[in-house]
Amino acid sequence: MLRKNELLEIKDILLQMKKEILKTLDERIKSNDISAQREIGDIFDDADLEQIREFNLLLGTRERQKLEQIESALSRMENGEYGFCEDCGENIPAGRLKAMPFATLCVKCKSERESVEGPPNLYVEEKG
Repeated sequence: MLRKNELLEIKDILLQMKKEILKTLDERIKSNDISAQREIGDIFDDADLEQIREFNLLLGTRERQKLEQIESALSRMENGEYGFCEDCGENIPAGRLKAMPFATLCVKCKSERESVEGPPNLYVEEKG
């Protein structure tokens, strides 16, 4: 079970991560306006701008997924459900939660899942 000071420290980490993601997404939205970037150019310039826009959208999707995981972790904290493995119900060690504050699995269960399911394709909920 996490101590109160550990829980507050992890909550601060989550809130800081959330703030950084929202700032990054806001900057990306502002810089993603192709009409403002577009000047007279050829089809290759248009293709470059479109490729940059698609790349930013992909990163935005990953950031949104991470934001959802952060929101879920904050919700679990509010409900007193934070820090427990969703597979086995055991406590997730504080060190793991500090490193990956939105982790929902202990290391053992995460390893077992990855051996069965394989590594995920998009943003990984946990580093492994």
